Amino acid sequence: MWNILGINEEYHYILNILGIVLLSLIFLFIILRVVRRKTKRKPKVKQIPIDTLYLETLAIALGNPKNISALSSEHQRLKVLVKDIKKVDSKKLSELSIPTFLKGKELTLLIKNHTKEVLSYLNDKIREEN
Repeated sequence: MWNILGINEEYHYILNILGIVLLSLIFLFIILRVVRRKTKRKPKVKQIPIDTLYLETLAIALGNPKNISALSSEHQRLKVLVKDIKKVDSKKLSELSIPTFLKGKELTLLIKNHTKEVLSYLNDKIREEN
């Protein structure tokens, strides 16, 4: 093949070695790119400390702690069983940017951050009221 291109036989070995080295470098570059993409981690989202005003407004929006029958959490969802659904202030919940779903007397609140802290706070409020 090299003779067709007009290259002397003396350089055949050198060109073959250079070709192998070049292909090896390209292959290594591709492998490193694939590995780097797989190991890239998503940056951790910094959680902002929860505000007591936020928690207090949430407790009031649910119709005060006396209106809450039961609380539970599942991942980022807070399930609240209320005694009287008419006491729940949906406007305050929307002001707090909390998506809420109603099923009978059970409210499901999608709290993105600090679900455990909100649950703990509301449980403490219920204990204080009783």
